[in-house]
Amino acid sequence: GRNAGELRSGSINRDAMVRLMIGRDVRQFYTPPQVRQGPVVLRTRNLRTEAYPQAPVDLEVRGGEILGLAGLVGAGRTELARAIFGIDPVQGGRVEMNDKPVASGSVPAAIAAGICLVPEDRKGEGLFLDFSLSENVVMPNLSAIATAGFVDRGAEMEIADRSRSRLSIRAPRLDRAVSELSGGNQQKVVLAKWLGLDPRLIILDEPTRGIDVGAKAEVYRLMRDLAEGGAAVLMISSDMEEVIGVSTRVAVMRRGAIAGILSRADLSEEAILSLAVG
Repeated sequence: GRNAGELRSGSINRDAMVRLMIGRDVRQFYTPPQVRQGPVVLRTRNLRTEAYPQAPVDLEVRGGEILGLAGLVGAGRTELARAIFGIDPVQGGRVEMNDKPVASGSVPAAIAAGICLVPEDRKGEGLFLDFSLSENVVMPNLSAIATAGFVDRGAEMEIADRSRSRLSIRAPRLDRAVSELSGGNQQKVVLAKWLGLDPRLIILDEPTRGIDVGAKAEVYRLMRDLAEGGAAVLMISSDMEEVIGVSTRVAVMRRGAIAGILSRADLSEEAILSLAVG
């Protein structure tokens, strides 16, 4: 709510504007996790999705890293995420978490294995818009605060209040419907509901699309915190600057298959586009 500063017309540029909006240099806006990568958390073996049954996917995501998943529209990135999370059935291959197979086509099995998904369509698939902030936050873990079918509202409010503080969710009341929140705060609620399960792998599909620059900074911070805490992060994004800025490595998809994987030292728009286009 404060005036962060003013810029003269001759000194206006994107970096200066972002610096005023988020309170720090734009180079700090995009920062990969500062931690040594751990063991493989997610491994797919010859995984074939419904959309691209002829293109087996072998992919590994390690604890402590943010693996960016780049590619053109229709490359199969979202379909791969949905298959890993068990929303869509697979045509072959398997998903492993910590070297143990995960039942395909089963969201409960994926959640039990420590996988969570923040979908691209947060309003249609990630939230119950008419439900309150607190109800959305505890939804994946209701069994922990319910007895004989009755939810402990005190526990619900306590969990939601901790999540609001941790993610800087701007909402005057915990009982406010999430439909009344801004896009950035809605995305934070989607993230909050999964963090209560302490996921080992978090998949984010276009996590900053349609949210303001301040909320983007919070999402990036949370992704780094998760990775630095040992979790594996798989981020799907069509924002080239975002992919290059926050990823530890980048896997590029083309026609349902992994066209190549780039280390951070090799990341550039040209290298990504070359693999994406073929």
